[in-house]
Amino acid sequence: MQIKIAIFLGKLIALISQTFKLGGGSAAPGLYSLKIDSNLVEKLIKQIPHNIVITGTNGKTTTARLLAHFATQSGLKIIRNHTGSNLERGIASALIQNYRLHPWGVNPKFDLGIWELDEAAFNIMVPKIKPELILFLNVFRDQLDRYGEVDTVVKKWAETLKTLTPQTKVLVNGDDTNTAKLAKYFIGKVQKFGLQNYKLRGESIEKRGHNTKLDFEAKNIKLNGLKGSSFNLFLNHKSYILNLPLPGIYHIYDTVAAIAAFTCLFTDIPIHPLRRLSEASRYTNTLKSFLPAFGRVEKFSFQPLRLERKVEGYIFLIKNPAGATQVFETIAPQLRQNDRLLLTLNDNLADGTDVSWIWDAEFELLLMPLSFPRKRESNKQNIYGSPIKSGMTVVCSGSRTYDLAVRLKYAGFEIKEENIEADIEKALKQAQKGLKGRLFILPTYTAMLELQYILAKRGIKEDYWKKE
Repeated sequence: MQIKIAIFLGKLIALISQTFKLGGGSAAPGLYSLKIDSNLVEKLIKQIPHNIVITGTNGKTTTARLLAHFATQSGLKIIRNHTGSNLERGIASALIQNYRLHPWGVNPKFDLGIWELDEAAFNIMVPKIKPELILFLNVFRDQLDRYGEVDTVVKKWAETLKTLTPQTKVLVNGDDTNTAKLAKYFIGKVQKFGLQNYKLRGESIEKRGHNTKLDFEAKNIKLNGLKGSSFNLFLNHKSYILNLPLPGIYHIYDTVAAIAAFTCLFTDIPIHPLRRLSEASRYTNTLKSFLPAFGRVEKFSFQPLRLERKVEGYIFLIKNPAGATQVFETIAPQLRQNDRLLLTLNDNLADGTDVSWIWDAEFELLLMPLSFPRKRESNKQNIYGSPIKSGMTVVCSGSRTYDLAVRLKYAGFEIKEENIEADIEKALKQAQKGLKGRLFILPTYTAMLELQYILAKRGIKEDYWKKE
């Protein structure tokens, strides 16, 4: 009876939240249901035969979405916390949403649970989920007010790994020295994935001349601007040419990680004979229909005020130095004079209350193609110089608007007073005025959710919680 009351309350809260546009019901239902039954997650997750946990600083949602895409294309029925709510409340909410209370209703049977976990929630949730496979993507500095330094995060992960049975499958990013060293703390087998001649160091991804031995590796990488990339994937002693419709090196990491995870579990999960796909079909053909998660290289079109034609808009989530710098490196070569940037910086709990990270993110990269040769060293000499008139309008918004404006000024941007607007909806309107090129929106997490609500209200896109 306790668990039924908890589930009923969660479903009621989700209905109210979605009906009155208070949110997507991705966290609150689980939060309050867990107050009634603190063991709700353990009780419901036992019904799922196979579970995967994905953790890391950047790329969790995209990797989980890719993995889900491969699984569903193979005929598997999956459940996951698809909105990116990656604490215990988020997992509880996803489980509640898919549970039927009425006595004549049959609860759906899932083949696979895919759970993305916050770096700190990992240590609490893994003993409750008891995953069959754990995937470590990377670890960078992120929300120091919540997690502490990188070494602290890795140490806690190592402690959790020591408690797992050797039958658990563990995948780590072999190009990240912090995740690679987790192997020595686990008594079972650890496999590594990565990219040829790349390393993750500090807050950036660097091209290097040597890799450690990798079990899953991407080679011959070719970047194609905002359209995506292509690479050779070496898998089970075979090579496949993949075309990824997502831009940036970091998305290649996400893709290789998702493929590695699915491959590791494939032999253990029964797939209907009619839906069995060859490895070539599963990974090459299914990528053609893949769409990114909301706010992660999300493309949309809209019609600005007083303009008869539609223009392109892009949303790239930025939330820490490493992730932001990778986004800047991806879009900088594509920026043109008529394009516009709308950057939003919030300091809510989900964003991290310490916004000093913006001084470690390389905003200077955004100016390089417009102002001078693309060399980081030469650009950093201009940080304390005069603003550079790039001709590209930049609009700042969010609860920490002026902190962001100051950072951009020191990066070399000319920031006008009328383009500093804390209210995100008003800032969006300002960014649209007289727009002749494309609009690139770079928000932090809660700002991204607010933008999703604004765009859905205007009919430009669907509510984020409706999208799997």
